[in-house]
Amino acid sequence: MKKIILSLVGFLFLVTGTLHAQQLPHYTQYMYNMNILNPAYAGSKGEQVISFGTLYRTQWYDMPGAPKTFTANVHGAFNDNNGIGLSFINDEYGTIGQNMITVDYSHTLDFGNSKLAMGLKTGVNLFSNTLSDLYVVHPGDPLFANDINDTWFTLGAGLFYYTDKYYLSLSVPNFMQNKFNGGTPYKGTDEMHMYLAGGYVFNIGDNFKFKPHFLLFNNFGQKMQADLSLNMLFANRFDIGISHRWKDAIIGMFNIRLFDSFRIGYAYDRHVSDIRFYSPSSHEFFINYDWNLNKKVMLSPRYF
Repeated sequence: MKKIILSLVGFLFLVTGTLHAQQLPHYTQYMYNMNILNPAYAGSKGEQVISFGTLYRTQWYDMPGAPKTFTANVHGAFNDNNGIGLSFINDEYGTIGQNMITVDYSHTLDFGNSKLAMGLKTGVNLFSNTLSDLYVVHPGDPLFANDINDTWFTLGAGLFYYTDKYYLSLSVPNFMQNKFNGGTPYKGTDEMHMYLAGGYVFNIGDNFKFKPHFLLFNNFGQKMQADLSLNMLFANRFDIGISHRWKDAIIGMFNIRLFDSFRIGYAYDRHVSDIRFYSPSSHEFFINYDWNLNKKVMLSPRYF
């Protein structure tokens, strides 16, 4: 059964003639992993902090060939105005695999009570489609004879405007519309994606904060998709929230700051679109750690 489903994935990848091969992964907890999407976020936690993060997402849980995504990133500031970061994304769906390695650079303008960061992202995407893993009705079909392997150059940019209470983020992680055919008569296109995100922190008493977030995203020429999240922070340690991805999922999320610098979180997506008949849920985990280089100074609370 698994090979049959993988075969359908590979067949759809090939027969559409002109392909939109890369669809960037979904992230439910994007607000805690911003520099994966926006290079301008690099170094935003200050010169004395190096931030590490990992995230694992299994989309459409238990469906053979469904997307699975792992990310890892590190970023920090090397002075008051400049930051740098390194990101890795491994994304697999069906017979298709991508390994994206990117370097981020940001430059920040300080306006006193607010900051505007401008960022660039560049790197490579190692793309593969192992057609040899597919179940083929007619062995020897030349369409499935060769695996596809390509290396693409990537270039993206972003803006990140923020204060202690709110942020706005606009980014295109990759402008390059790379094309390939891997020796087949069909071609694929590495599509551009745009992300617009924002959030605000409302104080409700001494120990409670209300944190709404939104994310709008699309690949150019397609319909916009939207996430709206409503989070509550208790005692600057426990974060509980719900989210709605338009026409796709109702989401519950939770994270806890175990120590001043260490945060771990989980999100459960319950699908309401037609995909629920094949897989009702998706799961996402993340771990973040902020390394404070100046032990004599306490880290200022950050809410995004």
